[in-house]
Amino acid sequence: MPLQEIFQSFLSSFFQIILLLINPVVLIPVIIVIVILVIKNKEYKKGTYYQITKLPYLSVRNNIGRYGEYYTYKRLKNFESEGSKFLFNIYIPKDNGETTEIDVLMISPKGLFVFESKNYSGWIFGSENQKNWYQTLPAGRGRSHKENFYNPIMQNRSHIKHLKAFLGTDIPVRSIIVFSDRCTLKNVKITSNDISVINRYNVNPVVTAICNQSQENLLSAEEISNIYNKLYPCTQIDETTKVQHVTNIHNKINPIPVQQVDVPEDIRQTNNDISENPSTVSQETENIATTSQEIKCPKCGADLIIRTATRGANAGKQFYGCSNYPKCRYIENIK
Repeated sequence: MPLQEIFQSFLSSFFQIILLLINPVVLIPVIIVIVILVIKNKEYKKGTYYQITKLPYLSVRNNIGRYGEYYTYKRLKNFESEGSKFLFNIYIPKDNGETTEIDVLMISPKGLFVFESKNYSGWIFGSENQKNWYQTLPAGRGRSHKENFYNPIMQNRSHIKHLKAFLGTDIPVRSIIVFSDRCTLKNVKITSNDISVINRYNVNPVVTAICNQSQENLLSAEEISNIYNKLYPCTQIDETTKVQHVTNIHNKINPIPVQQVDVPEDIRQTNNDISENPSTVSQETENIATTSQEIKCPKCGADLIIRTATRGANAGKQFYGCSNYPKCRYIENIK
């Protein structure tokens, strides 16, 4: 095709696109979306979450894990006017040289509040001292599918233990597990008074009620600032430390390092079977499927779940599948 004809074809296509955008039916919704994003981005940049993490709004909005943390903070930001300070993604050093990560921390005159954010859907079952909790998802035709995940109370208990050791003090700490509003806490049994397991929509009323239990403040403004200043550097770590943190968690589950590799088709098919037709998965396989303590999906930020291939040459082989499937199809071999 002569160069002149190519150029004319390009101009024709270009002007067609321009005319399409000028069309009010298309243009008005586009403008509305842009205006909403600009407003939300402006609001987001005024908040502490952005000031600490420096993450762009759209990257947070598109990461289910980060957005859960941000939304938890957003529902609690009124406590800042009462003297509280917030920190996010705090990598607390442990005695063995490893780190443990706290999602959201509120340093309040009433004490410390450690939030563990969980972005699950379906029905949630579990008790305080039960190692694995259960998530039940509908599978169609009146059936359901059950998956295990590590007890978030035990997970947060470990966070609090290392937080207290790092601070060198025994300040009262409240453990609050915040589940997505997309799930129902169907049967969750808690006996300890310093632990709460709630949906995100309820986080502000619950924290308000806890703070109102006593008129006496446990921390002064100076003590709050001292704790904040000691922990702030733990939020500004380099990527090497973050990668090592994830690697250490992988190695606890499987002593051989995990690498992202090309996953065989039969394993991919197993991941599809589990999410699209859970009734085909045996009870034995369901019991094996367990979420690690802190491993997050690198694509969407949701928890990675250990699953087992049930067909083909890799039958019986374990692999990681994203708990946010089918919205996220990330999978990873355990080598």
